[in-house]
Formats: sequence, C-alpha cells, structure tokens
Amino acid sequence: MSNSSNMKTNPYQLKNIDFIDSIAIVCPRCRKKAVVSGGQAVSNTLGFEDDIQFSCMQCGHAIKYANTPKFPVFTNSRGITKYARVLFFDSQTDPYFNFPLWYIIETPWGIIWAYNLMHLEVIENYIASKDRNRNGIPTQNDSIASRLPQWAKSAKHRETLLKLIRLKKIQ
Repeated sequence: MSNSSNMKTNPYQLKNIDFIDSIAIVCPRCRKKAVVSGGQAVSNTLGFEDDIQFSCMQCGHAIKYANTPKFPVFTNSRGITKYARVLFFDSQTDPYFNFPLWYIIETPWGIIWAYNLMHLEVIENYIASKDRNRNGIPTQNDSIASRLPQWAKSAKHRETLLKLIRLKKIQ
C-alpha cells in the first residue's frame, strides 16, 4: 500500500468528518437506506449549502439543505438577531438534516456508527488489526482511532464486534 492510499484508510490520520461527502441514512418517510450528499469536510465557500441534499431512491423523498429552516443563533449589539442552520457532527445522525445514520450498530457495550460504508470499513479494519502501531503519526484527539470508545478497541470484544459489523454491511 502506498503512502497516499494508506493515508486514505489510516484511522490515526482520518477524522469522522472526512466521510461526510456521501452519508447513508434512514429515510424518514419509508425507513429504507437513503443518502445525504454534497457535504464537505471544510467549506469556506458561500453557497456550499446549495450542494447538500437528501434523497431516497426508494420513495423519491428529497430535500435540499438550503431549503431547511435557520434558527436564531445570537443577537448582536444593535439588537439584530442572526440566524444559521445547526450542524450535528460526530453523532448517530447526519450533520445536516439530523436523520439517523444507516450504519448504526448496537453492541452489548455501546454503539458504533459510521457515515458510510467506507467509514465503516476503516473502523472495521482498525478493530480487526492486532498491530495498531502509529508508525510515527502524532496523536490527534479528533482522529477515528482516538474517537472510538475503549471497549471498541479491546481485544476481548474484537470477534463479536467484527461479526456485528459484517452483518450490518450486508443489510
């Protein structure tokens, strides 16, 4: 594996937010697998909200993020209320619409979640790995490896967690 491809799957260098370009969610209308697309890990561009949308291929339900309501965030010194959309990162929902993720795995010790199949595979590979050497990569508190709970990293839970992940991947 080359350095660049290793970077794409290295849980010590990747963050959950690196997987928000296509998020598998549960459709709120039909409860089937749907997608939130167009998210970007870092966006300083105006109009990025226009690129984000939810769509369900099963029932046809669709929503553009730019059409969702804004909420009052603060009132400035001139008494003008500023509005914005609220993002929900690093939870069991997509950050834009707050719909439940498709890849939620309930275990006897807690919940593992992933934004999409690639994200789940990075988590699966980390759990499966018996050698979790950082190879000189500095500690990042927001990396996937650091965000996984201790019980998910425990060797004694490895086989059960891998079975549950494999079951979820075929759903």
